[in-house]
Order: sequence, then C-alpha cells, then structure tokens
Amino acid sequence: MRKTGSRRNLPGLLAATLITCGAGFAQQPSPVPDAKITRVRIGYTTTRCQGYCESSTTVEPGLMRSVSRSLSDKKHYPEMKSEAAIAQEDWDNLLHFLDAKVLAAFTGRIGCPGCADEPVQWAEVEYSDGTKLTVSFNRGSAPPEIAALFTKIQGIVTKPLPNPKAKPASGSPRSL
Repeated sequence: MRKTGSRRNLPGLLAATLITCGAGFAQQPSPVPDAKITRVRIGYTTTRCQGYCESSTTVEPGLMRSVSRSLSDKKHYPEMKSEAAIAQEDWDNLLHFLDAKVLAAFTGRIGCPGCADEPVQWAEVEYSDGTKLTVSFNRGSAPPEIAALFTKIQGIVTKPLPNPKAKPASGSPRSL
C-alpha cells in the first residue's frame, strides 16, 4: 500500500500543531504557599485598528492605573494615562473575589488569541514572590470567571489622587 504525502507528514503536522498551541496547555508556575496577591491587571490589544488599540488597567492596594495607547498613530492618539485612589475595602473585595475557582481559570492561552487579527483580551495576577498567573483569549471568549473579574474591576469606584504640584488658591488651606 502506497503512503500519500499527507500521511507521511502527519506526525510533523501534529508536532507543529502541538508546538504552536502547546503554550495554551503549558502549566503556569505556582506561587509559594505564603505569597500574597500584589497586583491584578486586565487589558486588551488589537492590531487592526485606528485610534487606541491597546489598553490596560492595573489594580494594587489603594491604587488603580489605566493606560491606553495607539500602536501606530501616536500623534493623533497620544498615550493616555490615569491614576486614581481606591478604597482598601475595594482591594479586599477584589482579593476575596479571586478565590480558587477564579484563579483556576488563569490557564495561559485559550484557543488562538489574536489569530486572524482578532482582538485579544488578557488578565494577570501577580504575587509577592514574583509569580504571575495569566490568561489570554479572543475578545468575547472569556471563561465566565474571567469575564466576572473584568466586570468586578470595572466596577471599582475610584477617587482622584491629590495633585502635589497644584498650588492652593490664596487664603484657602491646602488639602492633603
């Protein structure tokens, strides 16, 4: 029986597929037992867009930072950054939300994020020992736990930070 070319290449094709998609199944390192969550980040990137094509939000104890940037037209779309204070209660609620079920959803790549120029969403949890758990997926394909995390972070109420460079009006006390 004569083998066809496609059958001969099947092991090579299978190996290439596993290498390409293997990152999605690779196990992420585990934090040491006493490590604490120090930072949570969410964001998205899209390569085929005009305007702000990349955005991230970082939440840490007492602080939320957001950055949006253009990947190509920085003149018309300069990088936008914002920082705001968050209540300790909001940080504690976020930590409580990140239970074992939610953390188990940080599986690395899900599917083929960004293939066919699709927008990619991602999330990351960073621990005090430097360990990071990540998940990335095509926009709209988030596991329910990660979609809930995005909603949770978007619902955190922020307060403006005091501007140390601002000068108080004459005769009025400077608030700290």
